Amino acid sequence: MLDKNLIGFTQEKEFLPKDFDEFNSLIRLRHMFLNLSNNILQSYCNFSKYEQKKLSFFPLQSAFSYKIKKMLPISFIKTNKYSSKQSFNFCLNSTKIINNYLNPKTKDSIFISNKNLLPLAKLISICYSNNKMQVLIDKHLLFHEFVLKKIKKLHSDKTVIDLGDSICIKSKDFIGLKVYTSWKDIEVKKPNINDELEDAIKSIKKGEYYQIYLAYPKNDEFKKQIPIYVDELKNEEYQIKAIPYSLRSIIKN
Repeated sequence: MLDKNLIGFTQEKEFLPKDFDEFNSLIRLRHMFLNLSNNILQSYCNFSKYEQKKLSFFPLQSAFSYKIKKMLPISFIKTNKYSSKQSFNFCLNSTKIINNYLNPKTKDSIFISNKNLLPLAKLISICYSNNKMQVLIDKHLLFHEFVLKKIKKLHSDKTVIDLGDSICIKSKDFIGLKVYTSWKDIEVKKPNINDELEDAIKSIKKGEYYQIYLAYPKNDEFKKQIPIYVDELKNEEYQIKAIPYSLRSIIKN
């Protein structure tokens, strides 16, 4: 059974969040995934804004297949004159990956020695698991990286530190702010924020921070900040807020 926190695709089947905010169609949800995946796969795979919009009209499997084919460095190939099929013979393990993708049964080779193969090999490796073409990424990680990127851009004059489970913003004149991120569908009347709130309380009690934000994706119900008051912190100076974080910039670019 697939982990409910994983989104993406396996073969022709797609696993995407339910409609939220302005992501109210399969096309927009695909667009969102292609955009967010850039933050995770950026060292070897980056979908341009044009590609995100264009490829979102097709299944995600087709989008990644397109990217693999586009990255094939045909211009760097030195062809064996006896070869009629495409494959690669390279000094690194990446060659085996690419050869298997292009033509797994052939023994004919194309000789190449260019580092541009490495990103392609990594992309093919990440796209294939258990003999299936699939890309599944934890949605909490996708949201965390999205928020981190936005915060770095918004607070370019401050020090932004990725703590893994949270993000810290500091400067010489600013005591500090901590942001916990989680991709949850927040219901205002019954917000499921216990885990993040527990971490926030521990951080305040340790005296590390007194201002903490809990960031979640914005949805049709969760549109405004929610101040959180905790009885066990009534004698502490603190501020905790649940913050709706919009992903709309993805489809408005």
